[in-house]
Amino acid sequence: MSNIARATGLEMSAGRRFEPVFYRWADHAEARPIRAATRQDVAEILAVAREVMTLADDRAVDAVWAIDPAQFRITEPSAGGARQLIAFLRLNEAGTAAIIDGRFSGRSPNPAWLARPGEPASSIYIWLVWAPQQIGQCVRLIGHMDDCVADGIPIFSRGVTRVSSRMQAAIGFQHASELYPSAPDWLLVALPAVKLHRPEIGVHVARSMEDIARVFAVRSTVYMAEQFPLYEEEFDGNDFCATHFLATVDGDPAGCLRIRWFGDFAKIERVAVRKEYRRHRLTRQLVRTAVEHCRRKGYRKLYAHSRADLVPLWGSLGWRDMGGRNFSFADIPYREIMLDLEPSNDAIRFGADPMLLLRPEGRWDELGPFDRTQLGGDRGRRDWIDRHAGMHGERRIANVS
Repeated sequence: MSNIARATGLEMSAGRRFEPVFYRWADHAEARPIRAATRQDVAEILAVAREVMTLADDRAVDAVWAIDPAQFRITEPSAGGARQLIAFLRLNEAGTAAIIDGRFSGRSPNPAWLARPGEPASSIYIWLVWAPQQIGQCVRLIGHMDDCVADGIPIFSRGVTRVSSRMQAAIGFQHASELYPSAPDWLLVALPAVKLHRPEIGVHVARSMEDIARVFAVRSTVYMAEQFPLYEEEFDGNDFCATHFLATVDGDPAGCLRIRWFGDFAKIERVAVRKEYRRHRLTRQLVRTAVEHCRRKGYRKLYAHSRADLVPLWGSLGWRDMGGRNFSFADIPYREIMLDLEPSNDAIRFGADPMLLLRPEGRWDELGPFDRTQLGGDRGRRDWIDRHAGMHGERRIANVS
């Protein structure tokens, strides 16, 4: 633990530095190369930026450049010729202490507070990000800067404009005073200081009693704790005649839904996502996975009940309001919605291969337990069956699987 961590009583914890929206914005940005800037690059971009912002003067920029030019990075030009710049300061122990207690000034940073090349930094301060009207490129630059620094150190920043403040809050920066009581009001920090980690999100069919217990835990957390139904309303006797899907974030149960099967349609219901995971867009992933599952089983029509205020969300996924009956249950207004489907080209139909139909639900393209035993064979088991089940030659008894 660093001296600053000891002094503040803060130990850096493992986990993600930024919120999921950070990764979505970065993924959607044009992937232009990011390289070290020349001093001329920096001068040209700062000349444009100074028309709308008050920045450090050239003397301060020259002082930082003289210590470590690698603290200035730019993107290659876009089709329109625009370039983006990030300038960050690698602060040593003294610089980190100064920024925490309010003695640091971005207009004229003290060169003595900057870590020299080869010297480990105690923290990073984002001095400037210039990417006007390009949030994705801004996020890419921050992510690139984070890849250039060591694990275990905080990244400080400030919101120069209202848009900048909102963007930084959205991606995971918080007021430093929440962690460092002496920090100035303008200072923001992103913790924990580890390499960027993309959360591992999965959606799968619940096949075990442990998975079903996880599904029930999620539904209890969401429905029982937030919408206050009676127990018998939530756990209505239909759970063991349905297919359940479980969504996880880094292995933690985060969301679920269930599908019930009827003659010519399937009904999607009990869609639930825990509050702390609602920024991960899990509802969309759960519903899309369930829809594809229904298509694979050959269904052409899906039906669901949407909370009245969530109909637009379902609409963005292709569902439509049936426009008929208004109704409520558990004292919450709902609407009937539906989705027309074209079955998958490899939909499972009557007459499908018997081994395919024996495979676990949703894993029809993978070898199942019976496939594996068929491939390997078990002469000892066949002999045992012949001896004890009376299955000899032409007198074999038909079994139904």
